[in-house]
Amino acid sequence: MESLTSKYAVFIISNRIKVLIATFLLIMIAIAMIISYPLKHNNSNEMWFLPGDPNLVAFEKLQDLFGSSEYLIVGVTARDKDKDIFEYETLIMIDEISTMLEDHEIVEQVRSLSKYQRTYDKNGMVATDDLIEDFEELGDDPTIIDNARNIMKGEELALDSIITSDLKHTRILARTEYRANDNSHKIKVVNDLRNFIKEKGYLDKGYDLKLGGVPYIGERFETISNTEFGWMIPTQAAIMFIILGIIFKSIAGMFVPWVVIATSAITFSGLQAFLGLPITVVNQSLTPITMLIGMATAVHVLSEFYGLRTAGLNAKDASVKLIKNLLKPIFFTCLTTSIGFSALYVTKLVPVKEFAIIAAFIPLIVFLFSMTALPAALSFFSKMPKWTTNTFKDGWLTKFTNFLPDFNFKYRKIIASLGCVLLILSIYGVSQINVDTNIFKYFRSDLKVTKDLIYFDNTYKGAANVEYLVTSEEKFTDDGLIKEPEFLKEVGELEKFLEDKPDVGKGLTVPDFLKQTRQAFSGDDPNYFILPDTKEMTAQLLLLYENSGPEEDLSDLKDFDEKNLRMTFPITNMDASEFNVFVRKLNSEIKEKFPSLNALATGPMVMFQAQNEYTDKGITSSFSVSLLLISITFFILFRSVKFGAIAIIPSVIPILLAGGIATVMGRDLNLGSLIVGAMTMGIAVDDSIHMVSRYRLARLEGSNVHQAMKRALNESGRAIITTSIILVIGFSVFLMASLVPTIDIGRFSAIIFLLALFGVLFFIPSILYILDGNKEELQTV
Repeated sequence: MESLTSKYAVFIISNRIKVLIATFLLIMIAIAMIISYPLKHNNSNEMWFLPGDPNLVAFEKLQDLFGSSEYLIVGVTARDKDKDIFEYETLIMIDEISTMLEDHEIVEQVRSLSKYQRTYDKNGMVATDDLIEDFEELGDDPTIIDNARNIMKGEELALDSIITSDLKHTRILARTEYRANDNSHKIKVVNDLRNFIKEKGYLDKGYDLKLGGVPYIGERFETISNTEFGWMIPTQAAIMFIILGIIFKSIAGMFVPWVVIATSAITFSGLQAFLGLPITVVNQSLTPITMLIGMATAVHVLSEFYGLRTAGLNAKDASVKLIKNLLKPIFFTCLTTSIGFSALYVTKLVPVKEFAIIAAFIPLIVFLFSMTALPAALSFFSKMPKWTTNTFKDGWLTKFTNFLPDFNFKYRKIIASLGCVLLILSIYGVSQINVDTNIFKYFRSDLKVTKDLIYFDNTYKGAANVEYLVTSEEKFTDDGLIKEPEFLKEVGELEKFLEDKPDVGKGLTVPDFLKQTRQAFSGDDPNYFILPDTKEMTAQLLLLYENSGPEEDLSDLKDFDEKNLRMTFPITNMDASEFNVFVRKLNSEIKEKFPSLNALATGPMVMFQAQNEYTDKGITSSFSVSLLLISITFFILFRSVKFGAIAIIPSVIPILLAGGIATVMGRDLNLGSLIVGAMTMGIAVDDSIHMVSRYRLARLEGSNVHQAMKRALNESGRAIITTSIILVIGFSVFLMASLVPTIDIGRFSAIIFLLALFGVLFFIPSILYILDGNKEELQTV
């Protein structure tokens, strides 16, 4: 193996110009791939699920039968100076916003106070007329507003749905066009609405408009994510430049790592383009991840190079030597990082699977360039900066790494005991971890989007809906299922059953329209706000309603064959685990109470919570797979169970401890935690590999335990400390984000890498002194 490594090192440096040309050609190929297969964004709801997933099948059935289920919602609250919503200026604003949305190319339908139509008895005829027929007359005739106010007090279909019972809150619901695997149209309509509100100056007039619904949440998530990554990545880069300058005190040391990062980023982007994998909210983190992996690896190469140059080797010989020393440890560090990412493939979430595929290649790409182009380029650096030489001879890092061996030996038992206590605490902490989330927790609590969602939750029992597809195979007839009185009766009872639940809001169903039409047919007698008794009456009421001239044709509530109904209910936001229990219990009760009905829950809310359920299972399974595979890799690398265990345990403890710390902080793990677990599992072990590999090399060359420890800490410790500082500070930038998953990535990554650093610098040396040193050696020390 050593002979092959030596031959490889000599080959790379002997052909350094060819290696650099080959690297350039590879980059050109990657750029050509990016140009030929442009990367597309996809943050749609259905992108998360595998084909055939029950949640996706139900969602697609809903779209096929009834069209889009996504609503952009505008909440309007009466100003403090106004009695209620029925004020001239407010009604004009509602009409202007409704008209703007209705005219928008993305919007299919608008339900609002200004678009509301009531079905009533008009001189013995069933009529459907606008609540306010001419808004231009509002200013001239105040009785129009008073009349509208009085009418709405008795409109069962509108109360607690479009408008609250106290008439102080109303909402505009705009059903947006459904586009599979696309989110751009949602961003457009939300931005157009926001610009319209700004142009009209509604906020300056004292209105506090709330936005909600799936399009708004999708727009906020993507816009905030893109904006923040736009400044976080340059900030990370600036921090890295500063740290590199402080550590290496060399212009080359500041810029060379970026060669590895840039080439790796271009190459993985070309691979992503060639594979046709879109940019998602999950894999947006690939760029900063590439920066950090590339930086960590390049720092080890640079530290080794400058260390060898300080020892007296010329640039070419130092480049050959660094390949000999680092080829094996860097290969295994990149391999374990790749394994950590690839373990995410066991999840059921498609974007996470795609992330696993691309992310698994990144460390391998970094390894390729770090052990080819980077040493080839360094071999041309004939001049060694004086400041860099002095730094490596007696700089603060050198002094600190020289101090560590004696300190660790002196306090080895205390440090080892403390490490064992932390191991026990971490095992206990991981048993208390809770994996959960909800829409509110995806955004920081002080953001407007969070406050808006809470408003809809408190006012209308939810900012998103649960959709029920209802049918009954037992009662199909040629005349259409919805004309069956018994079926309608059961659907009506199901609606009441659901609305009686404290966490379910006012529903919208076909039976509601039938009740309203029957009341109008019966002279507006409230006692006849009931369902029809016969099939013939149902057919007659539907005909009367259709002939009364409504804009609402019920096509989004019943299918063309009249064999399926759609029931829409807002539902109070809750954690994923609570929601899943709630829906399962609800479905069980529905089957028990309504055995003849086939009610299938679906919609964006159900889809979102299913994602979180898969995330919950994915965290456990991916971590287990990653731990198993990395442990096997360690045992193969060191050819020893003892050294494999010594290296792996300090890498696992920080991850488990971070999970325990999350529990103490009352934080639930989420999608960001899933990525952190995979990423840190691979990256955190890198330092252990470098430390134990260099220690083992020294031992094999005849050094005693203390001499080997000094060499390991002096030669590998500098790079380990440097990369850890870069990783901790680099990921800490994420703490300034607005998206909670991004914040969690920063928080937990920084904690894990900091704990891993202490484990490598203190725990591993102490354990090695105890387990690998014989009595005579220790007495000599």
